[in-house]
Amino acid sequence: MRNRISLRRIPVYFFLYTLSALGTGCSNETIIDTNPDVADGVTRWIEQKMRDQYLWYDEIPDSDVLDFYMDPETFFYTLLSGKDGKNRNGVHYPYSAINKKSAASKAYMGDGYSFGFEYQYYYVQNLNKYGLMVLYVLPSSPASEAGLKRGDWIYAINDALVPNSDNSAQLMSLLDTSTPQTLKIGIAERVDKEISRTASITARPVTDNPVFVHQTISLANGQKAGYLVYNHFTSGPASSEDETFNNSLRSAFAQFGADNVREFILDLRFNGGGLVSCAQLLSTMLAPKSALKNIFCYLTYNDKVSDNRKPVYLNPDLIEKGVSGANLDLGRLFVITSEHTASASEMIINGLSPYMELIRVGGKTEGKNVASITIASDLYEWELHPIVSRLSNKDGFSDYSSGFPPTPGFECDDSKQNDYRQLGDPEEYILNHILNYIAYGNFAESRTQALRLAEETTVIPLYNSLDSKKTNGAVILPADFYRP
Repeated sequence: MRNRISLRRIPVYFFLYTLSALGTGCSNETIIDTNPDVADGVTRWIEQKMRDQYLWYDEIPDSDVLDFYMDPETFFYTLLSGKDGKNRNGVHYPYSAINKKSAASKAYMGDGYSFGFEYQYYYVQNLNKYGLMVLYVLPSSPASEAGLKRGDWIYAINDALVPNSDNSAQLMSLLDTSTPQTLKIGIAERVDKEISRTASITARPVTDNPVFVHQTISLANGQKAGYLVYNHFTSGPASSEDETFNNSLRSAFAQFGADNVREFILDLRFNGGGLVSCAQLLSTMLAPKSALKNIFCYLTYNDKVSDNRKPVYLNPDLIEKGVSGANLDLGRLFVITSEHTASASEMIINGLSPYMELIRVGGKTEGKNVASITIASDLYEWELHPIVSRLSNKDGFSDYSSGFPPTPGFECDDSKQNDYRQLGDPEEYILNHILNYIAYGNFAESRTQALRLAEETTVIPLYNSLDSKKTNGAVILPADFYRP
């Protein structure tokens, strides 16, 4: 068996920022009872905050066995419970995290420099070569301007073949976007083709609006289906109070409403989570009218927090904030999922399931039913992101830590195609399945050759660029807790 990529898989964190008024602490808090000149001051501060806020605080080792002279990052991870995170390929990856303020988590690809595309790194076994398959390309990005598109295969970088999994550090160095570096890439149009063209792309800041594709599709039976590719739960590029992206979402739903859409397909296959307020807004526009003003989810904190079960509501006031949107009053929702669908995306699935028929199409989700806060101090350069809350729907259901599987009969794997259509193309593999089901009651695609390469080509996934994306936090605002 060939070695899998040695790069440490970075989990997609679902950060939950809360206000002190909610009894859970706040970001940028000032700690005045700790002396930063004492060698173990920062680790004592970390311990104190974790014992107060951590969901599994009762599993933190006793103070007398802790080494307060460790470096802060190592010390932080000695405090974590085995319940925190996931085991993958024999390695445990916690959800709680610590980082220096200068390396604060980013919500989306547009932060900093970017080439403007996401990819899956594969070993193509029968061809004995390594390549990057392009998952999607941001509009007005270096990759878009170079003509890169979903389904293209990058087999060469800077005049050399894409490194194998034993040289993953070399690959990550080549794809590094911490500086505005330039890549020369060799592109093949399909997995089984040779390089047909080259392009040069230079990293630069790129706007990554999560409302990636939104369109109304007319079906053969006269029905209209709304389709939305929503790639992260971020309200705007500047801060949690910036409504730029939310207003794009509202505008899209206003158009869906004007088009009298009665079926809806929400594509979350690339969405690793983000803001609770964005999930709340999106769910409010999708839900039946009868569900409005009812509970969307509960956030349950540890027993040190007074009134530790906080409700979040389907709030119709959010629809008219900024740009007017529309509630579609749907009775059924199709959600496209994958292993990269996590946290706030799963909140949509769990939170809306009690109110409407929800059909999951694609692959099994991550299974992230917990949330965290950010804790910082003016005295220290570190930020803590401990898991502090468990997520449940209005019926109290939160048992999805192993992920939501596809609805039986709606499993759909698009990873072995010979023709990757663009997202939103009615002939795109998963979308085509759903449209046929809506129109004809038959969950089958119309393109008979779509999986021809499944028998001819074996592709082994090694690393996905979505794995290193981090959300910028699930910010719980006072409006999220309004009482109807």
